[in-house]
Amino acid sequence: MTADALTLAFVGPEEAAVVRDLMRAAFAEYESVLSVPSSAMWETVEDTAAHIALGGAVLARLGDEPVGSGRFELREDFVYIGRLSVLPAHRGHGIGEAMMLALEQRGLQAGKREAHISVRVLLERNIALYERLGYTVTARYQHERGNETVVDMVKRLG
Repeated sequence: MTADALTLAFVGPEEAAVVRDLMRAAFAEYESVLSVPSSAMWETVEDTAAHIALGGAVLARLGDEPVGSGRFELREDFVYIGRLSVLPAHRGHGIGEAMMLALEQRGLQAGKREAHISVRVLLERNIALYERLGYTVTARYQHERGNETVVDMVKRLG
């Protein structure tokens, strides 16, 4: 990590290309791990913009360099956090945690009392991050497109 300060900014669909490019770069390593490919790898800018329009996105920057992103959707009873992405060279420095806390805060400000996220069990490092942040597994099921297990995780906010 550079000496530049980390900044987080909430953005809308106008930043979909940056959010999508960060997501693809961060998710690329999963192509060799997952037997069911992540739909993140074929998501278009228009797809990303449509998801962002359901809530928003956060961009993490070190100086002027975008290094991470995440999206959220404001659903009826909770905030759903998805596509948390940190470029591989910048992992392990608290960027993902900072984005998660900011996304949770945004949900709380919108009146949501829970945050939800889904993750494949093969991505143990991701599950460990969410557990450290207070998320618990509430459901386990087979991925709709193949033979992989997904867990839903929930955290009470506030």
